[in-house]
Amino acid sequence: MSLRATRLKLKDFRSYESLELEPGEMITIVVGANAVGKTNIIEALQLLSAASSFRNPSWGECVRWGAPEAVLSLEAEGDGRRLETSLTISAAGKRTYSVNGNVKKRMADVAGRLPCVVFTPDDLRMVKDSADKRRAAIDGVGDQLSKAYGALRSEYEKTVKQRNAVLRGPNIDDHVLGALTERLVDRGVAFSGHRKRLFNRLSEKLTDTYASLVAGERLEAVYESSWARRGFEEESKTGFEDALRLTAGEERARGTTLTGPHRDEIRFLLDGRDVRAFASQGQQRTIALTWKLAEVAVITDIGGQPPLLLLDDVMSELDEDRRHALASFVGEVAQTFVTTTNIGYFEPAMIDRARVVSL
Repeated sequence: MSLRATRLKLKDFRSYESLELEPGEMITIVVGANAVGKTNIIEALQLLSAASSFRNPSWGECVRWGAPEAVLSLEAEGDGRRLETSLTISAAGKRTYSVNGNVKKRMADVAGRLPCVVFTPDDLRMVKDSADKRRAAIDGVGDQLSKAYGALRSEYEKTVKQRNAVLRGPNIDDHVLGALTERLVDRGVAFSGHRKRLFNRLSEKLTDTYASLVAGERLEAVYESSWARRGFEEESKTGFEDALRLTAGEERARGTTLTGPHRDEIRFLLDGRDVRAFASQGQQRTIALTWKLAEVAVITDIGGQPPLLLLDDVMSELDEDRRHALASFVGEVAQTFVTTTNIGYFEPAMIDRARVVSL
């Protein structure tokens, strides 16, 4: 038996003065009208598992108005183990995590002990949204699976910010720019390799899962490095350097780094055709759903621990066929928390297996 969430406690977190929730063994359905705080529960679970929030908040906003701090905790048990993760957020926005009573200074020491996959209505647009949404989907998995992945991503992003600051300066110091460019290439090639290997695992699961949901169509995902798109050798230090030389003048004019993993692209192909050019909204939503299920499978395979599957009001955005497809996975592959305004979206057999919480 893997770890399962057994108790969530919130004090002065967003709209909640106090909340204590004991989840169902596999499915918890949180039902309530709009604006009653359902999404706050999903966010709290993500903060206590992935050490991040899909809302990207200003942290002081997470504290209930007038309270000095918010306190969140999640207990989990399984395999003879007990895990308690706590987070305190001050009104000034300072965050302090502890795991089993021990304070953790780095988010990497918290993320992924009990991992999660979050699916919100915004994620349904990941196919047609900008590429940073698709890159973030891969990195969110990587950060939870490997401290090394998160550390390398952080180092690379820090280097990009430093290099951009130099490019935007009134007088560009070529020596400083050269040193940062060397570091950018070194960190960028290493990070790109990590991300590409994880992408390959996700892509394989994506193809297999889509085939189980949709007969007669083949879905593939393709990863394109920003320097390969410019005609240079992919996953090559030399190719990265050549691309940077090609765009050096444009980078100085625009004040930004134009090549690197932060500019990589992920494309989805249905029977060899780019879905952004022809796929219907329903097909795009099925791909987004399938991607999330692929995340669950890869996290389980690599980490050995099924993630929490956190679904925030997505049933209302799916048609009946896609709701049925999602319901066939819910509570089977991972402990699931799902919010909704309408319990009627769920089949009776699923409701019978769930703990239903009304707000």
